[in-house]
Amino acid sequence: MASLYFLGKTVLTICLYVLILRLWMQRVRVNFYNPFTQFIVRITQPIIAPLRKVIPSIKQIDTATWVLLYFFAFIKITFIGHYGIINNFSWPVGYLLYAIAAIAHAFGHLLFWLLLFRAILSWVSRGQSNADELLAQLTEPFIAPIRRIVPPIGMIDISFMIFVFILMFLNMFAIDIVGDLWLVL
Repeated sequence: MASLYFLGKTVLTICLYVLILRLWMQRVRVNFYNPFTQFIVRITQPIIAPLRKVIPSIKQIDTATWVLLYFFAFIKITFIGHYGIINNFSWPVGYLLYAIAAIAHAFGHLLFWLLLFRAILSWVSRGQSNADELLAQLTEPFIAPIRRIVPPIGMIDISFMIFVFILMFLNMFAIDIVGDLWLVL
């Protein structure tokens, strides 16, 4: 039973990560010819293309991808609730609100991992790989405002550490608001 729970939760979380990455890449307009960007677009296109025929975009908002992201978050919450983790809210309304928390949780964790990979790649590749370019395009909108306030000290850029500290604070704050569900997501 625990193995099925782990497998289902992991697959649904990866689906959330992929959909968040697609929306995020569209938002910051990353290099479309990057191999990783092409991979994300290709694996999501078979689902999103038919949805776009039914759910049109609203101005620059990719509504179909947002709906699919929310749907997978709702499925994840329902899956977790099936195992008795969620007891606080009634099924329809509470789960709809928890789906938003699942999206926020997935985005925060994805951002943390992308920042960690970017920091590690900065030691190894020195900005000369496709992955380093993509990670910089995705994370720089979050790091740049901190870097303007706290510039690099010599060769050491502490803006990453400050932003990770902010992420950790927001994570603790979310635990206070959402409760134990945040730890389970």
